[in-house]
Amino acid sequence: MIEVHLRNVDIDGGVTLHWHGYDVPCGEDGAPGTTQDTVVPGGEFTYRFRADQAGTYWYHTHHASHVGVRRGLYGPLVVTERDAEEGLDLTLPVHTIDATVLLADNDVPIEQPAPAGVPVRLRLINTDSDPHRIALVGMAFRVAAVDGRNLNEPGEVSAVAVRLPAGGRADLVFTMPSDSVALVLDDHRAGLRLSGVRIGADEAPVADPAGWPELDLLHYGVAAPAPFDPDQPDRRITMVLDRGVALVDGLPAYAHTVDGYGHPSIPDQIVGAGEVVRFTVVNRSLETHPWHLHGHPVLVLSRNEALSTGSPLWVDTFDVRGGETWDVAFHATNPGVWMNHCHNLPHAHQGMMLRLRYEGVTTPFDNAHHGH
Repeated sequence: MIEVHLRNVDIDGGVTLHWHGYDVPCGEDGAPGTTQDTVVPGGEFTYRFRADQAGTYWYHTHHASHVGVRRGLYGPLVVTERDAEEGLDLTLPVHTIDATVLLADNDVPIEQPAPAGVPVRLRLINTDSDPHRIALVGMAFRVAAVDGRNLNEPGEVSAVAVRLPAGGRADLVFTMPSDSVALVLDDHRAGLRLSGVRIGADEAPVADPAGWPELDLLHYGVAAPAPFDPDQPDRRITMVLDRGVALVDGLPAYAHTVDGYGHPSIPDQIVGAGEVVRFTVVNRSLETHPWHLHGHPVLVLSRNEALSTGSPLWVDTFDVRGGETWDVAFHATNPGVWMNHCHNLPHAHQGMMLRLRYEGVTTPFDNAHHGH
């Protein structure tokens, strides 16, 4: 059982804690205006939930998050298995502040000793509103988990880059060789170097990953049956993401819209407990929208009608790039009222945010969300 006591000392606008990707009970979700009131200066709130999902997650404020997260109101949440393998386990959040990209709070390359033969796990967390590109130079590796959930029989890959959507995570694992391994961030930042001997921090990687293709996770790993039949859903929902004039918090704006509306005018999506729900997300804009449903992992079915053929890909955030159409599905087994929004946080602030509500479940809160 995890208990986190939040006390707001001096965040003037208020603060909450949202456990990104962790399927907590709805009352612990930290969504102001939906599951709780914003914690104002001098206020307090206690969150309680069970650590029953092993994996790499994170938490952040959900009040005015387009400002608060950028300024540092976030942190990693890592839950390990009780029988976790011994080795080098590094948690590496990526964060941009004032145009400076940090890896694990460092704006200069990190140098980490690592004896040959030791198992290594690099837990990458994208805390930004834009995607990042991760490359591992000097070693074949496996993507063991995405968004905290293990992949089925992931094979070794090399000379490929891994795309981290906004809010997304990936665990890269390998056995340390006798020479150095470099993790390169966005093709030009040598963010981390692992070595059994000390080397110069400004030493260039042994290869240039700028031209490496992106690993397509929809076709990576080995397929396995889903716990439900996504082709026989109980409910189908389509969302069209676009840009246009709409009311946002009661005022006209050139908004990021869902079905032509902006928050809080977008109608709630209604599902029934126990239902299999299939989502189609259509992006008619030119911008990428990393989509994030609270309280539920979604199973990726297809992208632009090309079926997912690899390991079942369970994610909590998926990048819908301009012009793309994604099909995903989830099992409605966590009753409540849940936020469903773009995790480019300025986009959410500009209207691209709505609620998914279970039949018969209501909330005493006002849905204002106070500017996200």
